[in-house]
Amino acid sequence: MSKLDDLIAEVSVTKRLVSVATDRAGQTALLGGPGPDGQPGGGSYSYPSLAAAVQAAAAGLTWRGLRPRDVVGVLAPDVVGFTLAMHAVRAAGGVPSPVDIGLCAVETAGQLAESGARMVITAPPLADTALAAVDRSWVRQVFSFVDAPGATRFSDLLGLDMIRPSRGRPDDVALLPFSRGHGGRLRPAPVTHRALIELIDLADQGAGITSRDVVLATPPAGDGLAYAALIDGALLRGATVVAVRQHELTMAAAAHHGTVVVHQKDAGIVVPGSVRAIPVG
Repeated sequence: MSKLDDLIAEVSVTKRLVSVATDRAGQTALLGGPGPDGQPGGGSYSYPSLAAAVQAAAAGLTWRGLRPRDVVGVLAPDVVGFTLAMHAVRAAGGVPSPVDIGLCAVETAGQLAESGARMVITAPPLADTALAAVDRSWVRQVFSFVDAPGATRFSDLLGLDMIRPSRGRPDDVALLPFSRGHGGRLRPAPVTHRALIELIDLADQGAGITSRDVVLATPPAGDGLAYAALIDGALLRGATVVAVRQHELTMAAAAHHGTVVVHQKDAGIVVPGSVRAIPVG
């Protein structure tokens, strides 16, 4: 196994991330475009403020009815929202189920229905797809990082309390991506805490990201599994992860002194020569 030995002892990647965050007060964890009021989904998050937002959102989700092992759909357009949603759900004891941002409303509804999700966390421009899928699934609550008609603001989950993530059990489901099976139909492919640790470990070894890296991350790719493993590995290492759009990559690399880019495979993007590319999806 990897150099991430402490992760194995913690079992839950969310618990480990929250644990290490307190010692990184001066380090930026996530950087995205500015939100309307500085709430999650935009702006800058130090490691401690990321941990605080995750634990506060977990308390809010629990107050709204999320129970242990409940599935929550995650349809996020950028790495900031994706990371906050995934870890908040897991901190509350739920199971995040990332939805491919390229799916239409019908396939999104199919995934949400088959997973049994009662909640979705999203943001424009994907909020329209999420809301259109609601009537075809079991979803009854939609949370959005930015105002969207028919959705509750993600910021409304904050300020009620704080929940510290549990250690988790190795064989409990930590992530529920959907992959295409025979005939092209989307099928659930549950990933346990143990398996997720192994995937993060492999991603960490392959990527070679350190605390000195600035990782430029384009929107979540594919079923979200490889993307999540890379981003979590980068954060556990203490890197700064910046949300970028594909067409802004060159400008973002110069503005943020980017050293690594995580991008969707076969997206046809041009990666600046000074940046190391890691394709996923």
